[in-house]
Amino acid sequence: MSNFWVMKTYKEWAKVFVNNNEIGLDEDGVNNKYTSYNIQQLPSVLDNPRLLRRFDQFCKWAKIGDYVIVGVGQTTQFNMHIIGRIIGEYEFDNQHSQLRPYRHLRKIEIMKVFEEPIQVEKWGQVQRIELVDANDYIDTLAKSM
Repeated sequence: MSNFWVMKTYKEWAKVFVNNNEIGLDEDGVNNKYTSYNIQQLPSVLDNPRLLRRFDQFCKWAKIGDYVIVGVGQTTQFNMHIIGRIIGEYEFDNQHSQLRPYRHLRKIEIMKVFEEPIQVEKWGQVQRIELVDANDYIDTLAKSM
């Protein structure tokens, strides 16, 4: 059974997501493949429990076949920009570049790109990635089309 995720990112990163058919995140201190750290190492890698949870969600809990809506916007805004389906396992690429400013990534099948992102007010407080209810996800898509 597929899960449904919403993810907020930077506008610049969203463009890279579309160009590379992937989603990604990064954080100072997570300088190796996240899944290679053991449970005792994680507090020294990320001392913020919320950041640990986001990395767990992205790297461990999201699965191939899950759906994701990527939004852009300021802290209190979520503007739906990409609808996709995860098609790749979690990967770590140690290189930062203009082509990929993040090191932690998952390949996606892009299903829709909104050239003019659509504001979804109820997801305004979304952090980097969050699991949402299937009904909420589908209802949001239906209202946006």
